Amino acid sequence: MADHNLKTDIKVETKENETTAKQQKDAEAIAQRQKQAAADAENARKQAEKQKEEKQAGKEAQPQVPETVIGAAAAALSLAAEKSPKRWSDFFRGLAVGFLCGILCFWLIGNASSLFSLGSEHDVMIDDEGFHGYTAADFENTILSAASEHQELIVMEQPLSIQTTLTKAGLGSLPIFSKVKNVTYYGSGIYTVDLSCISASKIRVDEEAHTVKVSIPHAVLQYIQPDLQAAEFDDTEKGWLAFGDITLTAEEQNELEQSVENSMRERLVEKELFEQADRLALLKTWEIFQPLITAVSPEYTVETVFE
Repeated sequence: MADHNLKTDIKVETKENETTAKQQKDAEAIAQRQKQAAADAENARKQAEKQKEEKQAGKEAQPQVPETVIGAAAAALSLAAEKSPKRWSDFFRGLAVGFLCGILCFWLIGNASSLFSLGSEHDVMIDDEGFHGYTAADFENTILSAASEHQELIVMEQPLSIQTTLTKAGLGSLPIFSKVKNVTYYGSGIYTVDLSCISASKIRVDEEAHTVKVSIPHAVLQYIQPDLQAAEFDDTEKGWLAFGDITLTAEEQNELEQSVENSMRERLVEKELFEQADRLALLKTWEIFQPLITAVSPEYTVETVFE
């Protein structure tokens, strides 16, 4: 400090408030949605497999024109040709042909729905064959679009309280001439994840697990927000022969604010806070990507992992 008689002691502590409470509540809600999404995807896979088996069985059991009907009509025609006079032979032949056509028409009407479903069954089977054939390309466009939209995603805000003790020594640095003031500053650190760096190479599909893995970077401390205007000042403690309050010059005030910010940074870069930010990063990116994955295929879930 400019005045060597002025000393500062700064202690930074994390603070629990409405912001941290909401972050925790949101994280718990997302975790519950993850479990539900996994269950829904499992049910969708089972339902798809069941439908596939039913359609395959239906295709194999497609009705065929009964050979007995054709055989009976052919026998009637042969009998009429061999044993009847010519004028009666033509009559019986026509009767047999009419009988055969009538039976065929009746059979076709009764099985029309099954016959006309052959084309749709083929289409369904093509889709079913693709059930296990998703590639990263099927999911890339929506994921990359969402990543580009969010870019610097805020995943955590960590409030802080900064306990600062200002001590100004008096004549001869004797306690009876010294002044002490406690000041509490507030601020917060903002942690983000840069989703703009996600590319097609960061998206992988696991067909066996039915998951889409998206690699994301770790959370970083993006910036620090000291709220010096919200400072709380205690009364000045004075020695017996100390008078007046502690006053700071403009230079001293600037140095104090810089010291406060540096102390905040030292606390915000500690391992435990980065671990919390990373945990929230995985949850929040999952919440962004999962609806997009479900829209492509309800059988798949997204898994966000770190690079």
